[in-house]
Amino acid sequence: MLINNNIKIKYKNNKPKNYKKFKIGILGAGNIVENSHLPIYTKENLNIVNIFDIDLSKSKKLKKKFNIDKFSTNLDEFLNDKNIDIVDIAVPAKFNKNLFLKTLKKGKNILIQKPLANNLKTASDILKHYNQSILKANVNHQMRYSPSIMAAKDILKKKLIGQIKEFNFFTHRFTNWSIWPWLQTIDYPELRYNSIHYLDSIRYLFGNPVNLRAKLISSDNNILNKPTNIKVNFLYESFSGILHITHNSKLESNKWEAGYKIVGDSGECSGTISSMIGNGTDFYDIIKISYLKNKILYKEEHQLNGRWFSESFNGPMFSLMNSINNNTQPETNINDAFETLLLVEKVIRSHKLNE
Repeated sequence: MLINNNIKIKYKNNKPKNYKKFKIGILGAGNIVENSHLPIYTKENLNIVNIFDIDLSKSKKLKKKFNIDKFSTNLDEFLNDKNIDIVDIAVPAKFNKNLFLKTLKKGKNILIQKPLANNLKTASDILKHYNQSILKANVNHQMRYSPSIMAAKDILKKKLIGQIKEFNFFTHRFTNWSIWPWLQTIDYPELRYNSIHYLDSIRYLFGNPVNLRAKLISSDNNILNKPTNIKVNFLYESFSGILHITHNSKLESNKWEAGYKIVGDSGECSGTISSMIGNGTDFYDIIKISYLKNKILYKEEHQLNGRWFSESFNGPMFSLMNSINNNTQPETNINDAFETLLLVEKVIRSHKLNE
């Protein structure tokens, strides 16, 4: 909870008091695990008991680096480890269904990377099996758990800026797509693996739009001429919004832009998404608010403690733990993540209609 001038903004994820009881196994030892999952899990003192990757050298490396109890030498050994309560599946989406179903059969609760799948048919199969199970599963849509987005959610919940009239989400930066060569095999990779975060956060803040119009554009740093820049116009019952993402900025990295602005009928708020600026750790998220109270205009600026990468990676895991404790659905559960995938497909269909 941050106190600044007149209002309190809640933006921290709710860590369960009994977090140490949950024994976590990590399935996958790639860059996202080494640079995001395990650093924040270690910082939060979570109980990591096992790790497995088909590349055993990676498993050994991360076991040693993060002082994990052990690593498994094959998938069956890992999934049969009775000491594991939660499996964090962190692999490319094409492997999600097979690993999700195997993990579910072993009676483990699951945190799984986004996107849930690369197509709706596969996602539907995962959804069907999940809804037939009593276990809990959360999808790692971690942007909505970031300080800037959580702060915006709290401001909207408190109705500080009144009824929403319009919003604008934007990121203008340079992205070197060659870092992820496997994206070459996927259609609309920017949308499915990057802008999906923004679409999910927009759903979290404003709900599902009534209608939308999208344009996806190939940039000069594209992956085999696939669209990497997007613009989407959203229409709701009583307001509208825009999402605009570009990846071919020529500016120095500390001058890139990433953030949002939400306008209400009695105020507005704007926030930065600092992980998309500079090297990702140069800045903290900042949120600015102006609002009317008793006919007086207040203006405030709050520096938030943290950023999307990688502080927000505790959010999906905490949400999963809390759902197990309370026997409720985690916030970004399989059903909710499927709704985000439906929105992705609506964007693609709109683009194709407007080409």
